[in-house]
Formats: sequence, structure tokens, C-alpha cells
Amino acid sequence: MATYVIGDVQGCYDALKKLLKKITFNDKKDTLIFCGDLVNRGGQSLAVLRWVYKNRKVCKVVLGNHDLSLLAQYYFPKIRKKSNLEFKAIFEYKNVKKLMEWLKDQNLFIHNKQYNKVIVHAGIHPLWNLKRAKKEALRVEKKLKKKSPKLFSKMYGIKPNHWSNDLRGMDRTRFVINSFTRMRFLYKNGGMNFKAKGERKTFSKLIPWFAYKKRVNIKPQIIFGHWSALGLNSENNTLCIDTGKVWGGQLTAYKLGKKSPANKIKVKNIIQV
Repeated sequence: MATYVIGDVQGCYDALKKLLKKITFNDKKDTLIFCGDLVNRGGQSLAVLRWVYKNRKVCKVVLGNHDLSLLAQYYFPKIRKKSNLEFKAIFEYKNVKKLMEWLKDQNLFIHNKQYNKVIVHAGIHPLWNLKRAKKEALRVEKKLKKKSPKLFSKMYGIKPNHWSNDLRGMDRTRFVINSFTRMRFLYKNGGMNFKAKGERKTFSKLIPWFAYKKRVNIKPQIIFGHWSALGLNSENNTLCIDTGKVWGGQLTAYKLGKKSPANKIKVKNIIQV
């Protein structure tokens, strides 16, 4: 009986199958938690969605920015991109409604108390404590369940990029979605920067969200993906497991254990293909 957190699959179904074989996944007793971005770029997004949906009783998912993009284009067809053949294949699938209804009901935030871990796609805003993160995630999850075209048409944008408890309406919703699904770097003043996507050394004047000096302490270790250029990285009670399979890297699974050290990566707990 084991629980694995799996990094960004991004439509790499063949790699997912190899990884499941390598961890000897047992759908009768094991649990999988996906770190978001199930879809896009890998060429086999529909196959990934169908597999996770088929095994939904033992699979949990946090939504990534690519998953939200898929939902937005499904529920708000005006913004669909004809060039995205992977999404087109999903939209043409005979049971697409069933898949999308299931996907929109997934989480932005999972707190696994058994192993003292929190799983998100991109991160938790450094000025939020655990209670605030849970509250903001739940509020947006409820909105997503309503599948409002207004929400999906207005969730894109980079403003506001500073946190304030006074934020209201779509400004607050957009900020929360961006924090959980798009955040990597912050400016020194705490504002989120959404243009910088590469290695840390390339952006020396920016600060990774998990290294921000004013970051509120959250006791559970935060496991996240989204940042393939960062790769496998354990720091400040966080663990990044996006190792960029879709870019020629590896797909990573992290086996949870009750005594997993916060700032050390146990090699035996890391499985990659």
C-alpha cells in the first residue's frame, strides 16, 4: 500500500505507463496524486485523461495551468486554438463531456495529513499560511464547479500580481489561480513575475517563491511541479518534481513516507523514467 506523487505528465502517456510499471502500481491498494498539467504538448493528452479518469477512485489531481486552459477552451469555445491538435482530439472525443465534468471538479490544493504534505501545481503564495491557502483554494474550486464561461473568459491576465486581502471578484480569483498554477518568480517587492520561466541563475534579480524572505512558514512539506527548468529540487521545506519529460527530461514519481525529511531527497523514494 503506497502513495506516489507524480510530476507534470503533459500528455506523455507512454512515459506514464512505463512509470506505473516501474513502481509496480497496484490499483487495488496504491494511490496516485498528480501534480497538475496532465495535458498538452506530449501528443497523448486524451489517453492520459482517459486513464486517470478510468482509475479516478485511486487517483487525485491538482489542476495545472494547462488543465485550466483545456477547461477554459471547452466551456468557452470562442478562445479555442485551431493549432492545438491535442485539445482538438479531446473536444472531438465522444465522452468529452464526462471527462471535462470530472476534470473541473479536481482540486487546486491537496493536504495529505497522513504524510504531512501539501500538493499544488506551481506553489503557495509566500504570504499565505496553510489556513489561508486552503480557504482561497476552496473558494475558487467552488467557482470552477459552476463551469461559468465568465470565469474562464476572464481568468487570464497578470494583474493583480500583489496579494491583498482587499482583493475582490475576478481580481481575487485570478490572483489565486495564478498563485496556484503559474507562479515561479517574485520581484523583490513581492509581486509575481510571469514572464521568467527558465533557470534561477538566468534571473538573478528575481526570487523563487519558496525563497522569498518574508515567506510564511507552512509546516507540511509543499510538493509542486510546473517548473521544469528548476527540475528535482528540495529547498525550504518544498520539493519540485517537474523534471521536464515533455522537453526530453524524465517523468518523476515521489513515494511518500511518514519520515521523509523536509529538505532532503531520499533517492529510494524517487522513481523516474
